[in-house]
Amino acid sequence: MPDIGYIAGGADGWLNVKKDPDGQVIALPQYLSVEISENRLGREYFVVREGSHRGQACSVVAGNLKFGNPGYRAAARVEFSLSRQLLSFPGGQARAITDAANPIPLGTHPIQLPDFPHELGAGYMSQSRFAMTWFYMGRGPAVRGRNDRYLHTGRVSAGCVTVDPSDWTALYQALILSRNNDGATLGSIAVLR
Repeated sequence: MPDIGYIAGGADGWLNVKKDPDGQVIALPQYLSVEISENRLGREYFVVREGSHRGQACSVVAGNLKFGNPGYRAAARVEFSLSRQLLSFPGGQARAITDAANPIPLGTHPIQLPDFPHELGAGYMSQSRFAMTWFYMGRGPAVRGRNDRYLHTGRVSAGCVTVDPSDWTALYQALILSRNNDGATLGSIAVLR
């Protein structure tokens, strides 16, 4: 009988695994829930239980998965004030911006589990080792140029909610273990004036 576990994640919050049966390498985020089926010949075999790769069979070098619950919390409720350029999250606040000419729309948006490492965050790795972990704020998959609004770190925004790099690690830690129990989202963000 399979055991429930989670991705331990690398130093940057991502773990490269192989998809079965084609062997394509994909990155999965830290603490993603998995169903571990077996440990054979130094590899652990599992099925992803949540996120953008939900239902995908994968394998990884043994020792990169942990059994049990890492301490999941209730869904996170985040607020972003456009006028104050302030993001409030469980346990803290962060400075944040959006593009004045293309701001994130007012209202409440879901915050999805991380989908893949975002290379645009690489320039901020010296300020947060989780800088390449972005959270899509929408339903369904993000489509580049159409609905790709993310909660991410950086100094420039093209319409996302862009958090000051010095505040990113605290926000990441507040969000990464939060769950909405729908297999896709970890909470929501309310965008206010």
